[in-house]
Amino acid sequence: MSRFHCGIALWLFCYFALALPSFCHADNSVVIAVNEDIIPDYRLFLRHREPQDVEQYSGLGARRDVIELVLLMQALHLGGFKSPIELHAEQSYLRTLRDIAEGQSITSAGLAWKADIDIMQDAYFTSRALIKDGEFVVGLYTTRTNQLALSQLSNAQITELNVITNSQWKSDVQTLKTLGFKHITYSPNWVNIARMIEANRADVTLAPFQSSVDMSIPVGDISLYPVPGVKVVIPGSRHWPISRKHPQGKAFFDALERGLAQLEAQGTIQRAYRECGFFNPESAQWRLLSAAEPTPDKH
Repeated sequence: MSRFHCGIALWLFCYFALALPSFCHADNSVVIAVNEDIIPDYRLFLRHREPQDVEQYSGLGARRDVIELVLLMQALHLGGFKSPIELHAEQSYLRTLRDIAEGQSITSAGLAWKADIDIMQDAYFTSRALIKDGEFVVGLYTTRTNQLALSQLSNAQITELNVITNSQWKSDVQTLKTLGFKHITYSPNWVNIARMIEANRADVTLAPFQSSVDMSIPVGDISLYPVPGVKVVIPGSRHWPISRKHPQGKAFFDALERGLAQLEAQGTIQRAYRECGFFNPESAQWRLLSAAEPTPDKH
């Protein structure tokens, strides 16, 4: 390994050691798996606050993934869950679901699609839906320099663009195929997806709307922008899967449901999604990209 790569590896180790609680488990602690690209924005958003002290869900670092982790921690606090919680970095969506099923993690920071949970439904307790079927509305995101993607394209022209996603995001992949995208590129993580678009190796990706004026998404030193006037619905509801195998799984699930019931009754969940930009009024009148109608048989 080169000196440069050794330095990068050391920097990453130190960064994540500081970003997350200790990797030495307390006797009664539980582990929540969190995608590593969420960690910097979560810390930026909290700015040394405790999650239960958050009342406004917009600002620096606020995005759907971050806000879901904040809501998870708030619900557990309201529900009376007392065990220490450790956040551990995870890179793979499917690996996270497997670790939860095996009891290595008690749940994930982000929600999972119900369809993915149902594949191993006997392994999980399933929380109530925070995002109901039909509510997961996203944009097609690209860079400022991709004039083709940003031009006024018809639905048929849009599906000719090279779209990039993660092969593990099965609902995204199925949606893109259903919409008729002909050129789908796969990448292992969100940061690399942004880099591929920046390098013009792909045109667009599906991503949640943001609360900023231009709805842009910062990814390191890259900024992605929505294709104006177009939105996509990814079908399905989203929930937290909680490990049945974990010794504290049932207590965790019960506390989470108690807390979510309170947040739901207060209107906090819907407000949080609005304030972080995910439920975005600016896109309300945008046209919904839908599957092309089959060509009638002339014979």
